[in-house]
Amino acid sequence: MKRTLSTVMWGILGSVAAQAQASICSSYAGVGESWEEGATVCFVYDPNDIDPLYGAPSVSGNTIFVTPTNFKAEAIDNGGTVITSGTGTVQIIAKPGYVLDAINFRELGDYKMVGGNGTSVDVDPWLRVFEWADPLFGQEDSMTVPVTGNLTIADSNLHDWSAAGSFDLTTPAWDGKDHVGLTLQNTLTAISTVAGESALIQKKAIGAGIEVTTSPVPVPAAVWLFGSGLLGLVGVARRRS
Repeated sequence: MKRTLSTVMWGILGSVAAQAQASICSSYAGVGESWEEGATVCFVYDPNDIDPLYGAPSVSGNTIFVTPTNFKAEAIDNGGTVITSGTGTVQIIAKPGYVLDAINFRELGDYKMVGGNGTSVDVDPWLRVFEWADPLFGQEDSMTVPVTGNLTIADSNLHDWSAAGSFDLTTPAWDGKDHVGLTLQNTLTAISTVAGESALIQKKAIGAGIEVTTSPVPVPAAVWLFGSGLLGLVGVARRRS
């Protein structure tokens, strides 16, 4: 009897705590906004603020990512310069008991050039993190994300490229700012100026991983009160047995 009541008590406590934690993210979402549950952070965004080229965001742990299927720039024959650009913004909110430490960004893609005399490709990822409560005059950092990979190979084969960068949010300027916005602007350029040649560059995966301090999340007071009541029932059951 005692073992059964203890099992039920902790099962209920765990369920109530989990429901209370899960409801945190939904409480940050405004009218028309969507939210995703991270391990210790919440991701909130307005679908209208994310270019359809990116696709729908997904979350794993504390990482939000997209896998575009048609985010590309392609110039064929004497097609001149083709530029494709898209912008997306998402809110990042630390759950109670946690503090934002860093944002780590990475994206992957590939390119192909046929002919080398009049073809070229380029990618320009620009990233900005800003204080959500004051997006115009509050704290912010931005960067043109460094790109890794040789973008000059014209052998008619696909070649990979990547870009990576990070923001350190542990500096004094970011103290107490645990609700931030993250904006990514991506620009792809393909150039072909000779008949019979072509240039293609595209994005395949984009993600931002969030680092936080590992402070424990406090259990809401209502949960503790509920738990103390169950403990009282257990005590009564023991005396009766």
